[in-house]
Amino acid sequence: MTLLIDSGNTRIKLGWCHPLTGARESQPVSLHADQLDQLAVWLEAGQAPLQEFANQKGVQALGVNVAGPQVQKQIDAAVSRLGLGPVRWLQAQEQIFGLHNDYEQAGQLGADRWASLLGLSDLLAQEYPAQQGALLISFGTATTIDLLGPEQNGVRHFLGGSILPGPSLMLASLKQNTAQLPEAHGQTAAFPRNTQAAISTGVAAAQAGAVLRQWERGRQHLGHSPLVFLAGGGRALAQQELLEQLSHHCRLLNIEVPQLHELETPALRGLALFAAHL
Repeated sequence: MTLLIDSGNTRIKLGWCHPLTGARESQPVSLHADQLDQLAVWLEAGQAPLQEFANQKGVQALGVNVAGPQVQKQIDAAVSRLGLGPVRWLQAQEQIFGLHNDYEQAGQLGADRWASLLGLSDLLAQEYPAQQGALLISFGTATTIDLLGPEQNGVRHFLGGSILPGPSLMLASLKQNTAQLPEAHGQTAAFPRNTQAAISTGVAAAQAGAVLRQWERGRQHLGHSPLVFLAGGGRALAQQELLEQLSHHCRLLNIEVPQLHELETPALRGLALFAAHL
């Protein structure tokens, strides 16, 4: 078994896989950096096969990290306390496993985005037509909106993407940088009549509008409507607004409204793909 680590800006998500059989965790573990001293407890609660990690030959832990060097050191130390070898930390590459990175400098792409795109590319290869492009939206501390092109000659291209503050960061920034606005948790509305709803609606509309822009640009570039995949803990706030905006847009164009597919841990899937080829 190989331990899989997705260290994001807010939380650390952990899974595991058997490199030969492809067997995966039934439920990933999620914790904060200040809980790493209890990593073994969290993994045991998640029914992780700790002894099998130690028995794994070669790389025993594989991860991506965008939370900075201090958190990475904490994770390294916590994994070492489990009796495992050093974590192999992955970075974005120009091409691997049939996915080409079109970033001007491939290494500048966030490692978590790259792992997530590898995970989505693997899913597309197994369950969707090769000629179909896809948009991956991850609503985390930051929201990323990334476009994958269709498979051509066994290769898909990551065509690029956009980054904006995620829903929670937008909400927190209004609270922190204004004198009277709260951190809202209200319902969205067409014409909000209270401050909570006004803030929630504004944030949801901003998120959905950014996604709609990239989806339409993708549709024009690809010549077909890209599939839509949503990930990240902040997606609940924006999902209904996005569906409404997409539906309205597609009705105006007289085209089919895309289904919103949810992905729980695309980065862990990408790491599992990598582990299978070590």
